[in-house]
Amino acid sequence: MSEANFSKSKKTFEIKDYSFNQTAINSLATDNRLENNWPVVYQIYNNREIYIGETTNLKTRMNQHLESKSKASLRQGSVKVVFDKTFNKSAALDLESYLIQYFSGDGKYKVLNKNDGMCDRDYYNRESYRETFEEIWNRLRDLKIADKTIAEINNSELFKFSPYKNLNFEQLNVVTKILFNIDEAIANNRKSLSIIGGDAGTGKTIVIMYLAKLLADLQTFDNANDDIDDESNFGIFFEKELFNRRFKNKKIALVIPQTSLRGRINSIFKKAGLGDADFHIFSPIAFGEQNDDYDITLIDEAHLLKISGYNQQGKTLAKAKAINKKLFNDNNVHSELDWIMAKSKNVVMVFSDKQRVRPGNINEKDDIHKYMQPFNGRSYYLFDQMRSKGGKGYIEYINYIFSNSLHPSQKETFPNFEVKLFTNFKDFKQAIADKDSQYGLSRMIAGFAWKWNTKKKGYNNAYDIEIEGEKLKWNSTLDNWLGSERSRNEVGSIYTIQGDDLNYAGVIIGNDLIRRKGRFVFNKKSYADIGAIKRNSRQVANSETISEEDLLNQVLQIYRVLLSRAIKGVYIYACDEELRNYLSKYFDQA
Repeated sequence: MSEANFSKSKKTFEIKDYSFNQTAINSLATDNRLENNWPVVYQIYNNREIYIGETTNLKTRMNQHLESKSKASLRQGSVKVVFDKTFNKSAALDLESYLIQYFSGDGKYKVLNKNDGMCDRDYYNRESYRETFEEIWNRLRDLKIADKTIAEINNSELFKFSPYKNLNFEQLNVVTKILFNIDEAIANNRKSLSIIGGDAGTGKTIVIMYLAKLLADLQTFDNANDDIDDESNFGIFFEKELFNRRFKNKKIALVIPQTSLRGRINSIFKKAGLGDADFHIFSPIAFGEQNDDYDITLIDEAHLLKISGYNQQGKTLAKAKAINKKLFNDNNVHSELDWIMAKSKNVVMVFSDKQRVRPGNINEKDDIHKYMQPFNGRSYYLFDQMRSKGGKGYIEYINYIFSNSLHPSQKETFPNFEVKLFTNFKDFKQAIADKDSQYGLSRMIAGFAWKWNTKKKGYNNAYDIEIEGEKLKWNSTLDNWLGSERSRNEVGSIYTIQGDDLNYAGVIIGNDLIRRKGRFVFNKKSYADIGAIKRNSRQVANSETISEEDLLNQVLQIYRVLLSRAIKGVYIYACDEELRNYLSKYFDQA
């Protein structure tokens, strides 16, 4: 047993090094209060995997892990233990969940922890402890146990979409209720539908990712050899046989409509590891083509599911028709949601009508409501703002400003969130570049007010957008655009950025949205998203039209979504002079 050099912080921590074998564990001193009767946090690891835990009796806990078959791959590995004389149980639990999140985001190791109920608990003097946690992380980097800085991890998609993210109590309550819904449905051989709603930035995708990992862990939990922390919020589902057995041998699917997000989520789950769980990630069409039905199906961003046939061509349209024929054997209009419901017993979906951006996306009235009764549907709404440091107040402010019926009575500012209106485009572009250099993940995004010429002509041969002599291109890829080096000099569309977080968003409002006579007006001449103004299959079948008011509301919706993508701040440039004058009443000018 050797003691690593340790640094001292305001909380006077030290990190000790042990071997993960019986001889080393037996030599732990029973008369050492910190090792025998004090909250500590430890990491057991080899060159590929790591397990993070918390205990008040280190020797007993290490012996339990040595006996566990699930930790067999870690035997003869190493143990790092964080000691601090000022730690209480709450601080140790907080550090445990902090390290689980950041080790999963760091990517150096595969994290072996079960997703059994980490929650963002508050406790006395937490902020002071959190300063120590960052120092502990830096010390672990010095010891070569971790690679990336906290800032690097915070900006990584591996962290943003990690299934190990802490839940706040609102999210924890929703996950708990959904688990009981599914358990009740399975026990009574019924179907269930759980709908998670909420404004942009309330953590709906975090809940789906967390739930996906939790369900996979429940399915693969070994009652004889696996153990769960005493503080687990979902311990009853793991350890009580009546609950646990109902989640065994269940086929689980995660359906993600966005091409840009689906591949990244797949990679993240491969990195996180789902053991032997019968868990699969699909596009809506790939799901519809499956011969198997699924016991539990999760849907992220269900408001992006399409009405079948909408904007589909060639092979994609042929596949959609074949799925409709196989599942329904009729000529009626069906949606991708219909495919999922026809092949699923229990469905959990994220749905926000405020984030529908095309008439071909499903809606609550026509597509979801009909399943509420047969699936015993239940709805949950998240209110706490998790993304924007402007909080819920900023989101409501944006919704009022970009409306023809409601307007704020006065200008508002948000202490932790920066909003600026630019009148010079070159300054706007440079300001976003400066924020990207300072914080990373700062990009220009825009409404679809310019044609995507570079898609046809080749990346190096043309530009798409010209404003005040500045020439720019639309996003050169739909797949992980934010991770592309080119993205810093490009402009992302609503289809590229939806579901992602930026530190600073540079929102360009094109001439598709203008102000005339004190009202917002949709300018069709400057709207380049041709597919978004086409009627969906249901509208065609019912001889319905799309009005100018419908198109205006659609474009307003798009800009509200774009303006809700940022964590630290939003910079705005509006092409229309009257619109700029209107916005100057509500935002400070740069």
